Amino acid sequence: MYPQLAIEAAAHSDVGRRRSHNEDSFAALPCLGLFMVADGLGGHAAGEVASRMAIEVVKSCFEEEGDLEDTWPYGTGSAHDRDEVRLMLSVRRANRAIYEAGQRQEQMRGMATTFAGVLLGPGMAYIAHVGDSRVYRMRGGRLERLTQDHTLLAELLEEGDGALSALEALSDRANAVTRALGCGENVDIESRVEATAPGDIFLVCSDGLWGPVPEERIAAVLGAHRDLSVAASVLVELANEHGGPDNVTCVLARLGGG
Repeated sequence: MYPQLAIEAAAHSDVGRRRSHNEDSFAALPCLGLFMVADGLGGHAAGEVASRMAIEVVKSCFEEEGDLEDTWPYGTGSAHDRDEVRLMLSVRRANRAIYEAGQRQEQMRGMATTFAGVLLGPGMAYIAHVGDSRVYRMRGGRLERLTQDHTLLAELLEEGDGALSALEALSDRANAVTRALGCGENVDIESRVEATAPGDIFLVCSDGLWGPVPEERIAAVLGAHRDLSVAASVLVELANEHGGPDNVTCVLARLGGG
């Protein structure tokens, strides 16, 4: 592992105004450089179980010694290569664990979860996500989304104007997630690698934040509050002020030196 980076972090989660319990799970682990949010799907207690499993399995993969698999893809690669692969393999392992648990227990059958995670290493950020939880970066006062939602709406819009009529017909299901951990034995995990700069702020959040709160407001909060704990609390309060339609979770991490 690398020497510990100078990372400030904060996180906040709330049930929102319209849900009876919170199915979001999260972790902010500066000691590992790892920041994650999972938004459970499946209803009842199953979504909560799936999201918690995702966070716990990925976390355990970074805490254990050695390689995650006997056939490590980058056995002789650089430390950067190994970090990228470890993140992907850990999310893949979480998918398999959730799927198998659902197959074993009837009351958990069909449970799934979105996942978004950032691993911060020296000079680099490794991002992995499945579903509609998001990762943003705030740099120089500008908020940039680093993930693309895996929803019916996003996929139809990507197809262009020809899909707009179909989108109108499916408006009640447009925000349905098309990809999630636990839906099958395998999952297509989207990844991205970004160079980092001192002072970068990474925001990992569930759709309970970005859905009701415009990105301009999110950027304004991050720009106005140096204290990340305050910023996280204000963001959650804003989501609830905008109706709190869902569980809301945000994790913030800032690289030192800026």
